[in-house]
Amino acid sequence: MVIKNLIPEIKRSRGYFIYDTRGVRYLDFYQDSGRAILGHRLEGITRVVKSTVARGITAAYPSVYMNRIGRELNLLFPDVASFRVYRNLERAMAAISVSEGCDIPISDFIDFPSTESPFGIWRPFLNTSINWSGFKYFIPILPFPGDFGPVVLAVNEKDSSLAPSDNLSPMICDMMVKSISSLIKHIKNGNCVGGSDFESPLWDRVGPYLRFRLKGNDYSNLYKKALTHSVLLPPEPGLPGIIPCNYEPGQIKGFMKMVGEYRSEYGS
Repeated sequence: MVIKNLIPEIKRSRGYFIYDTRGVRYLDFYQDSGRAILGHRLEGITRVVKSTVARGITAAYPSVYMNRIGRELNLLFPDVASFRVYRNLERAMAAISVSEGCDIPISDFIDFPSTESPFGIWRPFLNTSINWSGFKYFIPILPFPGDFGPVVLAVNEKDSSLAPSDNLSPMICDMMVKSISSLIKHIKNGNCVGGSDFESPLWDRVGPYLRFRLKGNDYSNLYKKALTHSVLLPPEPGLPGIIPCNYEPGQIKGFMKMVGEYRSEYGS
């Protein structure tokens, strides 16, 4: 069964809720694979878009706006040597492969790494002692929902042969600056760290992330049952679920009760 075919047709979103064409509201634990970890409509992002469009600078020409991204990234990762910003993941992986002299697939990038390695994926709100400056490259998952969002590549080699950053629309740059600054603020405030309401033998909870133990049909069944309780899980069990930064206990009561019914079968 292809779980992606079960994702409801979405009409609108607000915060951590998405609404299908029937008006049914779902609490989103998928969050665009982490890109919507601060919600689907980032606070203040509409003003950013309107302001940039009003200035008529939407084309992807070289601009000072790329420097603003760099300054925000330096605040988030002060020990990293440099950054590249590419239009998409394919461009980033191609640049790495050319620099390394061999094909480097995204599967080589370790998600939730436990030690330093050449390639890794960084996720917000994880309390970890890992030294991210020990990675050759890592890709931070930043709060920028949508397939049009650029990909940041953190580079810990001062003399890297990587291709330079792509030119991006100033509108995209401004949106990215806003998203990174919002993330920094949330990290400083200790937001979105997850909670004990979500302990279960069906997954391992790491901060706000749920790493599912179920596979195949077992996960498909959980996914479908979650939809009946107005919860949207990731379309694949290899992707982490993400606890919303804001939710009311009543919004997860039915879902967690359903999850509890699996305990005798899948864990102690």
